[in-house]
Amino acid sequence: MYRHILIPTDGSELAWRGVAHGMDLAKCVGARVSTIFVVEPLFAVTGDFASVLDRVASAANEARVPCETFQVESIPPHEAIIAAAEEKGCDLIVMSSHGLSGFSMVLMGSVTNRVLAQAKIPVLVCR
Repeated sequence: MYRHILIPTDGSELAWRGVAHGMDLAKCVGARVSTIFVVEPLFAVTGDFASVLDRVASAANEARVPCETFQVESIPPHEAIIAAAEEKGCDLIVMSSHGLSGFSMVLMGSVTNRVLAQAKIPVLVCR
């Protein structure tokens, strides 16, 4: 079925649902996981991103799922997620539905919607 799952996270609790579901799925099917954290330029100097990836690595270790974590900076999140899936040879992206609402959604669209529209591999969206 799936051999390599990409799990994007932004460190939010909603995104954690996607991480947890992706880890569970990986464990069930014997897949490995790559987790990406995309640092947007406006937030590059304000966050503790290593702790987000450490939390994911701990969850993977606890589930006994092989996991690689990495962060990418200064690229739109949807582009980074799609590029990472291609570069890593992933066959599934598992991510949470998150994001914007109202007028912001109309102007920018959500990361999840953009990944759904542009990814060439299956995308599983968790709520």
